[in-house]
Amino acid sequence: MNANRFLTVTGSALLAAGALAAGHAFAALPGCTAGALSALNVPSVTVTSAADVAATATAPEYCHVLGSVASPSGNPNGDGFSFDLPAGWNGRFLMGGGGGFTGSTNGPNVSALSQGYAVASTDTGHTVGNATFAITAPHVRAEGAVIDYFYLAMHNVTVAGKQMTREFYKSPSIKYSYFQGCSTGGRQALMEARRYPEDFDGIIAGDAFSTHHLVLEQLKGELALLQPGAYIPASLAPAIDAAVYAECDAKDGVKDSLIQNPPACGFNPQTIVCGAPGVSPSACLSQAQADALKNYIRPITTGDGHQVIPGYPITDLGGGDGMQIWFLGLTVPVSGSEPWGSPFGPPFSWSFADQTLKYLVYEDPNYDTFNFGMSPDGRIDGRSLELWDKMTRAGNADDPEALQPFLRKGGKLLIYHGFSDGGLSPYRTIDLYKELADRAGGYRDLQRDARLFLVPGMHHCAGGPGPNVFDTLTPLQKWVENGVAPDAIPASHFTGTTVDRTMPLCKFPEQARYSGKGDVKNAANWSCPDHDRSLLHIGPNGAEAGLSAGEESDD
Repeated sequence: MNANRFLTVTGSALLAAGALAAGHAFAALPGCTAGALSALNVPSVTVTSAADVAATATAPEYCHVLGSVASPSGNPNGDGFSFDLPAGWNGRFLMGGGGGFTGSTNGPNVSALSQGYAVASTDTGHTVGNATFAITAPHVRAEGAVIDYFYLAMHNVTVAGKQMTREFYKSPSIKYSYFQGCSTGGRQALMEARRYPEDFDGIIAGDAFSTHHLVLEQLKGELALLQPGAYIPASLAPAIDAAVYAECDAKDGVKDSLIQNPPACGFNPQTIVCGAPGVSPSACLSQAQADALKNYIRPITTGDGHQVIPGYPITDLGGGDGMQIWFLGLTVPVSGSEPWGSPFGPPFSWSFADQTLKYLVYEDPNYDTFNFGMSPDGRIDGRSLELWDKMTRAGNADDPEALQPFLRKGGKLLIYHGFSDGGLSPYRTIDLYKELADRAGGYRDLQRDARLFLVPGMHHCAGGPGPNVFDTLTPLQKWVENGVAPDAIPASHFTGTTVDRTMPLCKFPEQARYSGKGDVKNAANWSCPDHDRSLLHIGPNGAEAGLSAGEESDD
């Protein structure tokens, strides 16, 4: 769930950023030394370095500050930070979310710096990019480090970052504060809204790792693929995608190699089992592989049938950043307690599930993940679920009631999720938004303060065949500061450096509609019908995944 590589900004925003940077070459920034910044006496802050970074053709001059903040959790590492303070400050503060198990700060956010934002990020209290930070020895939990990772470090560094920003610029206040994150950064975004509603005026939560139940979904998918004869090589993904598109592409009103509403699909893996009518012997699934794909789609349930979390969409599995990297890995699995060996290692989903079980749940580096009480079809025993929840619930951010204080104070929450995300299913995000709408009295009331944008054809935070490059910070700023809520967000798809498709991302539950005239790859020929409820329609694949139906009207 590495979100650091998944910043989504429009090509035009990048060009504008470059133009702004090129036009603002500043002299050396006063006060950009470790000594001068330490002398600001921001409580609990240790500054380890400060560098005046010269302006380039694509970025402005800024002061790059590294250090740490002592944590109230007692974490001896403290919470590492990176503060980037531009020469031309616009009075605003932006906190950036991390990715995976974090362990490092973010690189420079050139787009935000070019707009004048002071930008911060944190390593969340440790410096390793895996879950080993969670214990100091077998069965000895590093409690402070776990608390910092789950939620505290982000708040701790936000408080320190705001104060250092004010002191550095000798300003009595910050005009507006924003948060932007995807994947783990999306969870951090929702966690900030949940636990610290006063930290930010506006929050962007992308492809959120909102609950650790999503890791259970990842484990279920891997267990399904590890059954005898069930492993699906990446070479078969294009054949599966072609069959899905043949069934689903035209259901949104136009056959254009993009599926607007994956839950409305009705693809049956059984139709491409070897020997089925019209199926090529070189592009077919064995019965075991088809069964694995069905289990990949389905939700996790308890033994008595209670749903824990919905499953996955079936769309756009191919591509190196899709299902392949998350579930198939770069080598065929082998037998043994650790099924993926060198030199490539496991796919992301196995890695996250395996490390979560070893270090956050059982606190035992030698724990065998195959012993966990869940079947390949997603049935989990009560004792295993109870332990999982006990050890991970403090890191969950998907409580709709806990988000109410942020929304009641007028904070703005912009959520987005790739509709073909093969790492963290968008279906939990959809269910969370529906739960928020229930509490608000309907979608129109909720949309005053929270809006969801689903991105057709996008994989996890980026990638995929859909329009996966877009700017969320500018529309959020207009919403917070000018009261102009985003009804649609322009998005583009690039092949190399060339834009080959544009279209609007519509606010849920509206579905983008083609006008019937002109190039389907041109956004000018698409619209977001006001008060449309098409994305609430659940077809066979959505039902199989356990996605809940929503009210199609809140009039």
